[in-house]
Amino acid sequence: MNFTDILILFSTGLTAGFLSGYLGIGGGVIAVPVLVYYLDGTVGSCDLFLTASTISLGVVFAASSNASYKHFREGNYYKKAILPIVLGSVMGPIPGNYICGIICDRNRMFFFSLVLSILAIRIFFLDRETDDEGNLKKQPNFNFFLLFLSGLFMGTISAMTGIGGGSVLVPVLAVILNFDLKKAVGIAAIVMVFNSLASLGGRYFIGAFDHIPFSMFLTIFLLISLGTLFTAQLGARLNIKSKDDTFKKIAGIVYFMVALQMYIKAY
Repeated sequence: MNFTDILILFSTGLTAGFLSGYLGIGGGVIAVPVLVYYLDGTVGSCDLFLTASTISLGVVFAASSNASYKHFREGNYYKKAILPIVLGSVMGPIPGNYICGIICDRNRMFFFSLVLSILAIRIFFLDRETDDEGNLKKQPNFNFFLLFLSGLFMGTISAMTGIGGGSVLVPVLAVILNFDLKKAVGIAAIVMVFNSLASLGGRYFIGAFDHIPFSMFLTIFLLISLGTLFTAQLGARLNIKSKDDTFKKIAGIVYFMVALQMYIKAY
């Protein structure tokens, strides 16, 4: 590993950390394509995406742990939503890792990109009535079962793609359950801490750690994770302070770009 490799991996962590804090995207959306490029030639083509996305899940854990600390301290989340979403998210990797074994990468990526593109467009044009104090007139839906299903869907997507699932959870909470968009980001950051660990456990049992030496795996993980330490809380701070309309437009555009990236990756 030369200086250029170190710089690329560290810079990937800087970007991943910021996206985790600002948009609730665990950072895998940046880490996975970089790692696919970096590991090409080292890992066989059949195992390349699986290995890259497994390292990415470790990065998601590091980035979301750092970002969630800031969101938690600032109260940028709904407390009653955490438990059912976490329960669903840690169960999601069970079907997600099973799907990895029976459905090819292309079909998984296409499904993800289709769902996310629809949600991203909905967020961009999201228009809600607020009272004089800026609070939503239509209250968030805290139905336990719906929140559990949201977490389950997130966990399944995370295990299937290795990108953390926050890019799906945030739009689902904001568009379908009427959550405040910025608080949905805080919830996603907190939930991804638990979800990424569960997904990594599932990857261990399907042999995803077996395709590169553990020392190489650990070095790449540590370099990218180190970068997230410098930017995750910065992203969370900007999320909390940004204007709602501006944040909504930025979020919609970035989520749509993530969907487009996954579509291009599939084809």
